[in-house]
Amino acid sequence: MHRCFVPTDRLRLEAFDLDEAEARHAVQVLRLGPGDRVALLDGAGTLAEGVLEQTGRRSARVRVVGRSSVPAPAVPIHLLVALLKGKALDLVLEKAVELGAASIVLLETDHGVARVPASEADRKRETWRHTLVEASKQSRNPWLPELVGPVPVVAAAATARESGDALILASLAADTRPLGTVLAGLPQRVPGIRIAIGPEGDFTAEEEGILRSAGALAVDLGPRILRAETAAIAALAIASEHTRR
Repeated sequence: MHRCFVPTDRLRLEAFDLDEAEARHAVQVLRLGPGDRVALLDGAGTLAEGVLEQTGRRSARVRVVGRSSVPAPAVPIHLLVALLKGKALDLVLEKAVELGAASIVLLETDHGVARVPASEADRKRETWRHTLVEASKQSRNPWLPELVGPVPVVAAAATARESGDALILASLAADTRPLGTVLAGLPQRVPGIRIAIGPEGDFTAEEEGILRSAGALAVDLGPRILRAETAAIAALAIASEHTRR
């Protein structure tokens, strides 16, 4: 069944029009018409089923025939990841949705080569949000991660400290322990988990110091040095599995 992303206020209605982009894809690409069923999600925990009532080349009206709510994860996982270039960041955003990240915080880092000029910020954020939405539809994840940043490491560290969440730092330092071991040793009622992943070349010593001062626990992700996008996906997968137990 084709999945459509619908704003929360609209999905509360019994019947509504899809956004033009969603309608065009359903009608012109998938050749759906009146009577066809579609799955609907809003990124805020609601899943619904609808029936197309009227369609045009750029329009589609849907009537809701079933609706359910999915609770948010009991222990949210927040990914703090260095701003990566192009396809690497796209991959991380996509997989973060599939793996159930509650938020994605993009970090401005000294070793990071990607930069977002102020004049490009709005366009970039719209592109990133589109990636998140498409991944949500593909994976049928009813919860769309909050996208934050880019922000300095010091700001992300301060937010982590104030939240009371467990802060995890993927590090190449010698004093690390396996991520699974560290997660297993966390208090049972930890409010959330935040995982910090640096850029290619890792965090600087100063950035790592800022995170450790905020209470970060240093971990490794195995015996090999991983690319930043691989590290982010691996860490999320391990943490996601841990929180399901």
